[in-house]
Amino acid sequence: MSTTDGPMLNARVVAMSAVVAAAVTVSTMVSIPVGIGYLNFGEVVIYTAAFLFGGVVGGLGGGVGAAAADVILGYGMFAPVTFVAKGIEGFIVGRLAGDSIRSKAIAVAAGAPFMIAAYVLTVAYLEGIPLAIPELAIDILQAVVGFAVALPLSRSLQSRLPELQ
Repeated sequence: MSTTDGPMLNARVVAMSAVVAAAVTVSTMVSIPVGIGYLNFGEVVIYTAAFLFGGVVGGLGGGVGAAAADVILGYGMFAPVTFVAKGIEGFIVGRLAGDSIRSKAIAVAAGAPFMIAAYVLTVAYLEGIPLAIPELAIDILQAVVGFAVALPLSRSLQSRLPELQ
């Protein structure tokens, strides 16, 4: 279910992107402490949406939703970085992911580094290099957990959701 064969933007793509953005916002706001920081579930929704609906929905929904969560949670200074980082990540994952587990893993391996690099560099610049090290670890963990949960979730949802073309 991807938008690669149809028009880039149509009413269904825009509507699904809005639904995904809302889900990304909520899932990003749900976090659990893990020794070195907090793990949220935004990547789960971004990767799931990218696998199911392609790069446009993954990118728009991921970027807008995660940036909205930053603003709501009081981290507005990170919202522009988040919008770009999660947007590029979701777009790349959605454009590259095929039906196989291997292609999805490759897609995440190609998309996640944009998110990881954006956050690590931003934290290094704003808060110093020592704080960028745990940021690197938590971002890698978030990408791995996001992939591990999105893979079976997207497979279970695939036959239940509409095509976007």
